[in-house]
Amino acid sequence: MSILNTVESMAMGNAGPEHAQVAGGLMEELQNQPGGIGGLIQNLQRNGMGPAVEQWSQGQTQPNPSAIENGLAGTGIIANIAQRTGLSEGVVRGSLAVVIPLVVSHVISNNHVSPTGEPTGTQPESGSILQSVLQRIL
Repeated sequence: MSILNTVESMAMGNAGPEHAQVAGGLMEELQNQPGGIGGLIQNLQRNGMGPAVEQWSQGQTQPNPSAIENGLAGTGIIANIAQRTGLSEGVVRGSLAVVIPLVVSHVISNNHVSPTGEPTGTQPESGSILQSVLQRIL
């Protein structure tokens, strides 16, 4: 069973099923992206979201969907997750505005990655990140 199927089964009947689907889609997508979660953070930094990443690492704030779209420019992540989940790109953008800050907070606060996206310790399993995010959104 794929990560996405596992998330979908966990989310059925709970609040935030779209967020859960997008979280699973993001975890699958990061397995195929150069640098994984660190690469995601570096891309956000390059696209002007450094201050937001710093705030997320401290558990603060949430961007709007257009900020996420700008931060992910050039990655194809939004379109890929939309295709993978069957959700519209607008729904994916909105959910990523919730999910990405939680993912960034988890990996930075657990010393897996620095706020600049550099690995700082043992790299987390996708499942542990997903579990942390799902506990906060479901």
